[in-house]
Amino acid sequence: MPGVPSSRGCDACRQQKKKCDQLTPLCSRCARLGIPCIGSGERRYKFMAALDRNSQPTPPAAQAGSSSAVGSESSMQLTTRAPSNQATLDASHFISALQVTDVCFDLRIYGPFFTELPCRLGKNRALDASVRALTTSFPSVHTHQYTPHMYKAYGEALGCLRTSLDDPETAGSVETLCAVYLIMICQGWIGRGGDFYPSHGEAIAHMLNTAVAGQNWQGEFEAEVANTLLFIVLLESLGNHKIKLDPRLWAASDPPPIARPSRPRSYEAANIECLQIPALAAIAGFTRDVQGNLPAIRSTHEVLRSDLAKAKALLSAVSALEPPLRARQIQARRQTAYGTLLLLGLMANWALSMFGVGDPGALELEKVTLIDEVMELAEQASQFRPLAASAMPVFVMAAKAMTDDADRLARLEELLVLYRTDFPVSNWSTKDWPLDSLSC
Repeated sequence: MPGVPSSRGCDACRQQKKKCDQLTPLCSRCARLGIPCIGSGERRYKFMAALDRNSQPTPPAAQAGSSSAVGSESSMQLTTRAPSNQATLDASHFISALQVTDVCFDLRIYGPFFTELPCRLGKNRALDASVRALTTSFPSVHTHQYTPHMYKAYGEALGCLRTSLDDPETAGSVETLCAVYLIMICQGWIGRGGDFYPSHGEAIAHMLNTAVAGQNWQGEFEAEVANTLLFIVLLESLGNHKIKLDPRLWAASDPPPIARPSRPRSYEAANIECLQIPALAAIAGFTRDVQGNLPAIRSTHEVLRSDLAKAKALLSAVSALEPPLRARQIQARRQTAYGTLLLLGLMANWALSMFGVGDPGALELEKVTLIDEVMELAEQASQFRPLAASAMPVFVMAAKAMTDDADRLARLEELLVLYRTDFPVSNWSTKDWPLDSLSC
């Protein structure tokens, strides 16, 4: 594609197809019209397609599909696209989404195993379709524009998931479990407020129980998936007592990925006891019978105080980390960890206050402090909306359920309104989860 000389006329004359006298700094026509004169007298080139000197045009027989022309040295050499199929296209689109470096839209916030999903495509239709739905819906997180194509991909993913769940060979696979999780994420992105959605947490819990019973999950990828989803399901079980998990799931579980800033095990997760899955599972069990577990709740309350101090110190130390992008990623994860501890602290405070265990004055002061910490955290985390701060509304709801102070209620409602603009599927203003589900 060689370049050949083009006109030296200015841009305005070329656009209007007028002859340009090429005077500088202004040609006569631009000076007369009083318009900017750009490019007058400059040499330009236009590019034209040309055949390789060593090649010749394809003979008519080859154009007609003659087999004698196939592989002929006289046929024109063409550049072809790399071979691909739907699986490679899905993987390519998903990898492109994973390469977004802005922490506000970083998909890895949903679990470190996301980076391993592309190499798992092509083996499970439900996972392939759910990845396709996720990448198709991903632009809506930024634009808030929802197209029929997004809903079509989401519907196809649901259909493939039903087929996989009905097939005994795929129903208990880690790929099918990942598909459920991805569909749950899509639902939060493109769902509409007021629509009814089933509890994916119950489905994930059932699949995790089946997996541990079969003892057929081995490997780092399976462990990462199990840890991530266990943490999410246990948090949901605080307000949904239909979720029942097999205790063998956390017998030898690693610290949950949500509490650590990177893929390798973090020293800070090991030091924060209540963010480890066994401890979180025990707390979830307390909510089913608060009065019967008061001694254990009081003991956990003391541990939570220590964990909150550690998590707050880790969050305060983020400003000294380098590089800045890495620091923002760590800050977002530590904010989620700290918010989780604030939520657990509010629940423990409520239980002890309700049954008169401990100093009422100290518990009231602690409650006010925890609520103020939630408000400050939600305000700071708003810079990471929408994805990296997607857990904040749950913490704000718990704080709102714990106070009757008019000023605090107004500020908490303002924060819910702010966060509601990200994902309209949740009608947070009418929920007091999880405090309204505690069993006395």
